Amino acid sequence: PAGSVCAGGASQPRPCPRGGFCVANVSTSIDCPAGRYGDVTGLSDARCSGLCKQGYWGEAGSVSAKGAPCAEGTYGNASGLVSQANCTACPAGHACAEAASAPAECTAGSAANTTGMGSCAPCEAGFHQSDKGESACQLCTLGHWCEQGASVPTACDAGYFGNRTALQSAAQCHMCPMAHFCVSGS
Repeated sequence: PAGSVCAGGASQPRPCPRGGFCVANVSTSIDCPAGRYGDVTGLSDARCSGLCKQGYWGEAGSVSAKGAPCAEGTYGNASGLVSQANCTACPAGHACAEAASAPAECTAGSAANTTGMGSCAPCEAGFHQSDKGESACQLCTLGHWCEQGASVPTACDAGYFGNRTALQSAAQCHMCPMAHFCVSGS
């Protein structure tokens, strides 16, 4: 019967093995098609158990909905992908961990400057990024300093000033000269 296989002259049919299906009156199973999986025995048609899950792909004969993950730096936003080539490169400003079903925006304070990134890089000291999903960090502004991973510049304290951009710490702010007044952020 369908879902069973009679091999080597066996008198009793055996359930079709996982990863395949058996139509009626066959002596060998047929692999589930690429993009589909068979996680139980006794399947009788090419639909098998279903499509592989988003973020994963499956070669012919797969036994799990999570056959093979889309590689880090790529994502799979559809079910039933048949190879890694069907996974999409992560766009700039986003990160894609292994088995991602969608790109994740870089958080404020980080960026991904190219496509295919598995993670976002924190902004270097002297730079910041206030927005999410960006591909570059911005230079820390005059009168401010930015530590690594800064999402906003930090103003030099009142009584101090910053005379250049890209300051990396409060220690790089200078004391206001005698007889001058320096407000915060100057």
